[in-house]
Amino acid sequence: MFSREPIYKNLEEIQIDSIKMIEYFAEQYLRFIPREIKNFPSHGVDHSINIILQLNDFVEDWELRLNNQEMFLLYLGAWLHDIGCLVSRENHSQESVRIIVGNEGVCTSLNAVDREVLINLRYLILSHRASYSIGNVPDTRGAVRLRLICSIFRLIDACEITCTKCPKNVYELIKDSFVNEDGSPDEEAHAFWRAHMNIRSLNFKKPKIEILKNDPKLSEKIVSRLKNEIESIKTVFEQADLPIPVIIEYDQSNDFDALEHESLTAE
Repeated sequence: MFSREPIYKNLEEIQIDSIKMIEYFAEQYLRFIPREIKNFPSHGVDHSINIILQLNDFVEDWELRLNNQEMFLLYLGAWLHDIGCLVSRENHSQESVRIIVGNEGVCTSLNAVDREVLINLRYLILSHRASYSIGNVPDTRGAVRLRLICSIFRLIDACEITCTKCPKNVYELIKDSFVNEDGSPDEEAHAFWRAHMNIRSLNFKKPKIEILKNDPKLSEKIVSRLKNEIESIKTVFEQADLPIPVIIEYDQSNDFDALEHESLTAE
């Protein structure tokens, strides 16, 4: 059991059974990722579950009509895209693929559900960051609009940036251990933690992605990365006739009052 249970939508029973097996497989790796990236925000089970919940919200709010093979692929990606961080932070996508294809039980289970899913999953994992050109992903493979699905996953992974990723009470407890090999403070790690702690919430309201922050400037680097990821998938969304996400940032000032009023009006 997890603190927040993932919710899987629009899947067949055999796909849900397969996802449950993948949950168990992925969790074995995710719990030990801090061994490799100990000073940085969580890429563990909570990251995977948050991606799943955000995927569901995005699909609903953007009114996307995704078939069960496409949803299955997205959910698999949520659990498996970062397991390679246990081996290498820099090359974690390639390592994630290597771990998956090297496990006969996982490959047999996934092939029993969908003979094409391992190839599609490889593309999704390798392309989840803008350093991999989305143009290298096939437009479609069978019933899966693969380039679009990989683009959606890239976006949602980049949206997992709120304060739940870096709890303040945990930071206060462990911040003195953020040091480099030479004993100097790991300022990059401190900056990442503070930037995530600064983001109170992220919500989808087509075509907007609304980000509520405490300090207007503290999270600029993280939000800039999200904007870059959106730019990298812009053409794919346009070709699919989908609205391009627009980042709207609010902070605890009059902007927050405006956001609260807008939400009440919408209701």
